[in-house]
Amino acid sequence: MEIVWPRRLVTSLPASLKVRDTAALAAATEVAVLLGYMLLYIWRIEPQKRDSLWVAFALYFAFTLTSHWLHGETLADLGLRFDNLGRSLKETLLVIAPTALIVLGVGLVLGRGLRLGPRETVASVLMTYPWGLFQQYGLVAVFGRRLRRLAIRPEMVDLLCGTIFAGLHLPNPLLTATAFGAGYIASALFRRSPNLFALALAHALLSTALYSSLPSSITLLMRVGPGCLMKFMRV
Repeated sequence: MEIVWPRRLVTSLPASLKVRDTAALAAATEVAVLLGYMLLYIWRIEPQKRDSLWVAFALYFAFTLTSHWLHGETLADLGLRFDNLGRSLKETLLVIAPTALIVLGVGLVLGRGLRLGPRETVASVLMTYPWGLFQQYGLVAVFGRRLRRLAIRPEMVDLLCGTIFAGLHLPNPLLTATAFGAGYIASALFRRSPNLFALALAHALLSTALYSSLPSSITLLMRVGPGCLMKFMRV
């Protein structure tokens, strides 16, 4: 007996699969290009061309903003929103607080940190916040959202975000390990309640805890790339 498939199914199914494959390929290409550019910035541009860093940042934002426009993403999609700030802050701080307390405890045991006072701690968090916002934007609003288009499990997206974040902090051992866990958690939190402001605060708090509590022989002054190698050789 001959099986007759509906004409619409026969003609539309290959097209839909083709569109899905094309979207995944485009997303993978975006991830690869941006990751390559960021590694180039860390290892070549930032150490050698400090007088033209603004050009590097301009190119970065030209790429990411064009990508957002092409994908029709809104500010809310990117986590630049206030409607869920309370929930996001609560979830983020509940996750990050134990880690920060452990870091502070280790610092007290070692007794070799900077021992920042309340005023210096607040100043450090405020100064670190914009950099944390920038990093979280790139991690979850750009890399994370593109990785989701690869039709893989959400947990795998979180794992890849952690891996990418860790790779961008090489060869600093402390930051590489911390960035892997932080990147994984940030991606998972962003899936639940996308808010960059909450993630940036967590980033600033944890960075301040690490920098102020642990000795420079461990933090390597929070440097990555060639700067970390130079510091490591001096320790």
